[in-house]
Amino acid sequence: MIEYIIIAVLLIISVYFGARFFLLSKSIKDVKDDFKEICEDMETSRKVTLSHPDRNLEKLLKEFNVYLRDTQKYRIDQLRREKDLRKQIQSISHDLRTPLTSILGYVELMEDSCTEEEKKEYIEIIKKKSKSLQNLIQSFYDLSRLESNEYSIEMKETDIHKILMDMLLTSYNDFEKRNIEAEINIGEKPIMLNVDSNALSRIYSNLIGNAVKYSISMFNVEMEEIDHQVIMKFSNDTDNLVEDDLENLFKRFYMKDKSRNNQSSGLGLTVTKLLTEKMGGEIAAELSHNILTFIIKFKR
Repeated sequence: MIEYIIIAVLLIISVYFGARFFLLSKSIKDVKDDFKEICEDMETSRKVTLSHPDRNLEKLLKEFNVYLRDTQKYRIDQLRREKDLRKQIQSISHDLRTPLTSILGYVELMEDSCTEEEKKEYIEIIKKKSKSLQNLIQSFYDLSRLESNEYSIEMKETDIHKILMDMLLTSYNDFEKRNIEAEINIGEKPIMLNVDSNALSRIYSNLIGNAVKYSISMFNVEMEEIDHQVIMKFSNDTDNLVEDDLENLFKRFYMKDKSRNNQSSGLGLTVTKLLTEKMGGEIAAELSHNILTFIIKFKR
C-alpha cells in the first residue's frame, strides 16, 4: 500500500515538474520570438512579456526590458541625428552653392565682352559674394568647434561697452541704407566684464547683423547693470514672427524665410547662443507687439 502511495506521489511530482518544464520551455520560446521581433524593429516601444509566471525568469526579463528600453532610446536618437545630419548637409550645400554659382556667373560675364565700368561693377559684386561665402564657411567652422568643445576662449577683464559702441558705429551706414532708425541706450561709462573679447565681438556682430537683415524700420540697443548683472537687449520690429518661432530661433539652420534669399545661413543665432553660454552668460528671445528682443545676461 505504501509503495502505491509513493508511486502516486512521485507521479504527481513528475506531472507537476513536467508541466512546469513545458510551460517554462514555452515561455522561453515566446520570449525568444518576442525579443527577435523587437530587435528587428527597434523603433517600437514594445517590451518582452512572460506568458506564464516564473520568479527567476521575470527577473531576467526585467533586465532584458531595461536593455531594450535603453537600446530603443539610443536607436531613436540615432535615427533623429541621422535625419538632422541629412538636413544639415542639404542646408550647407545650398548655402555654399548659392554664392558660388553667383560668383561663377559674374566671372563668365567678365569673360564676355563688357565695358570697364561693367567689369568694376561685377568685381564689386564678386567681392561681396566672396565675403558672404567666407562668412558662411567661418560660421560652419565655428559651430563645429563649439559643439565639439574645441573652441578656445581667453577670459579677461574687457570693456564690453566700448566694443559694442565700436560695432554700432561700424554698422551705422548699414542701418541708414535700409532706412532703419537706430536708438542706442547704453550710457557712456565703461562696463568691465570678464569675457573673451573676440567671442563678444562675434555675438554683437551677429545680433546687429540680424537686425540689419530683418528689421522693418527700427532697432534699439540697451545695456545696464542691475544687481551684479550686466543686461543687454537688442530689439527690432518684425512682421513675420509668431510666439511659436521663438523656441526655434537658436536652432541650427532654422530659417523663417525658407528661400534664403537674404544670404543667411541660419547659424548666426546658434553660434551666438553657444558663445554666450561658453562665457557663462545666458541669452533668450522675447516677442511682444511685433518687437523681437534678444536679452543677454552676464553675472559680474
